[in-house]
Amino acid sequence: MEQPKPPEPTAASLFHAGNTCPHCQETIAAGQWIVTCPSCGSIHHETCWTNKGGCSSYHCDTAVSISAAHLHPDIVISNGELANVQVPPAAPKRTPQQVAAQFLPQQPQRASRLAIASALLAAFSLLGLVGAFARNPQLVMVGIAVALGALALGVVSMVFISNAANRLSGFPVASGGVIATVLLIIVYFVCLGSQLEGHALQFRTDLRISENQPTEEQLSKMPPAAAKAMRANVVIKCSGGFGGQSRYGSGIITRLENHKAYILTNKHVIGDGKAGSIFIVFYSGEQSNAVVERSAPGDLDIAVLTCQVLTMAKYEPLKLASTLLNAGEKVFAVGNPLGLPWTYTEGTISSLRKISAQPQDTDLYQTSTPINSGNSGGGLYTMDGVLIGVNTLTEDKSIAEALNFSIATTSILRFLDARERERFLGQ
Repeated sequence: MEQPKPPEPTAASLFHAGNTCPHCQETIAAGQWIVTCPSCGSIHHETCWTNKGGCSSYHCDTAVSISAAHLHPDIVISNGELANVQVPPAAPKRTPQQVAAQFLPQQPQRASRLAIASALLAAFSLLGLVGAFARNPQLVMVGIAVALGALALGVVSMVFISNAANRLSGFPVASGGVIATVLLIIVYFVCLGSQLEGHALQFRTDLRISENQPTEEQLSKMPPAAAKAMRANVVIKCSGGFGGQSRYGSGIITRLENHKAYILTNKHVIGDGKAGSIFIVFYSGEQSNAVVERSAPGDLDIAVLTCQVLTMAKYEPLKLASTLLNAGEKVFAVGNPLGLPWTYTEGTISSLRKISAQPQDTDLYQTSTPINSGNSGGGLYTMDGVLIGVNTLTEDKSIAEALNFSIATTSILRFLDARERERFLGQ
């Protein structure tokens, strides 16, 4: 039988370049002499074809082309075994978040109940702020007690959350509650100290009032005009209202009728009528709650109070002068300066002043009579005991002396009509 003619070698072109010779496993380059197998089309180096004596590809090399029938399999699978094969279910699809979750820190399982309780107590402790604004020490103390409880719970919850290996949440809530309650406790203690100091001052002032009330024996030894002014003078105590501060001032009994006393004072003594409660103390020791009967309009710093009295015979209401005095005349004042009630001082009329105000101009006496805080609302009298003015203001003692001012009774009478003069002031 005639043998097939061996293929002719040719020079590799760019088309052949890059193929791998199956014999030497080297890459064929352009220009090399190559032989193409007529059976399988494999490209060989000419030298490799010659050395091998033919094609070295898997398809044509008889050394590796062994029939599968001559092989002895290690594992044989029968048709019955194939019939019993069970295909496992497909693996569930997981989102990128689910895949990443196993590499992220573990999330807390639940919020700390102690942290929540601490926050609720801290919110409830704000009741102390209501007490601070209302000047109520009891509410402030309740706020302090609740805030201390919130502080203790907050600290305990922070410890538990820190030691819970990331099983509890709420650390920011607990720490924020602790900081807030510490600040609230500081504010409450400051307010409580201020209120207790105010109550102590009021207590000391009340002691001075009770210790310095004039007796009938003392009044009988005074000039009649001064004694009458002393009996007509009252202490006005105002408390509550906005800010809750207690204020002390003076007042003058101008009329007694049906066990009711009409008392003249300044509007600023009673907080322009915004006082929570007004308490009157008479020289005899009798005390009574008062209400604002009449408040002057505009800038006129005058108000009329009324209260119930029992021992009317002891008090001497005063009439108001309807004309102005002249400068140089001697006068005296009775009031309650600096919590020292029923104080008598003398001076002179330094000048007559007039200030523009609404709804009418106001006549003022400038006087050298010593006047201090607490004299406001008290009377300025002639040496004969005629009420000529209501003491209202004084200059700063650090920059001036003997510069004191009283609203003249002429201005007070002008803001009342005839019926009011009769009812309130006995004119």
